[in-house]
Amino acid sequence: MIFMSPRVCWLTVTTSWILASLNALGHTVYTMHFPFCMSSEIRHLLCEIPPLLKLACADTSRYELMVYVTGVTFLLLPLSAIVASYTLILFTVLHVPSKEGRKKALVTCSSHLTVVGMFYGAATFMYVLPSSFHSPKQDNIISVFYTIVTPALNPLIYSLRNKEVMGSLRRVLGKYVLPVHPTH
Repeated sequence: MIFMSPRVCWLTVTTSWILASLNALGHTVYTMHFPFCMSSEIRHLLCEIPPLLKLACADTSRYELMVYVTGVTFLLLPLSAIVASYTLILFTVLHVPSKEGRKKALVTCSSHLTVVGMFYGAATFMYVLPSSFHSPKQDNIISVFYTIVTPALNPLIYSLRNKEVMGSLRRVLGKYVLPVHPTH
């Protein structure tokens, strides 16, 4: 509560929402100013900037550089801060005297880092690596991964550490995997 008061928390959340919304609006407005002379069919599951730019009949190289710079800014800078903070946490955890305490802290950190790695890895692949490094098929898979798979797995990854949730999951899976058949 000393470093993260409710006011600081709300300010952080509000700032991130405003910056993300302005970034999305800016990209949408800028992208819509390009003339599109190719097919109106986007060979992609989502209407994202990289596949949309392939349909433009103008030079998009300067804008692609801007997409790259915003990708680095909005993906790699936060990822660097997360990795730096977890490095400090790791050094602190390694000094915890109790083996059980270290294990518990490492398990908690590993679940969070799994989610962070899945999201940032996929989004970085999509928006930071040049398009020559990936195909439209890969783009579709990666897009589904960071827009659907990671958010869907996030609550599951965190809740599987809870003993009550694990017990409920075993009971539910037990019904379907090993159904009990009444004898007549």
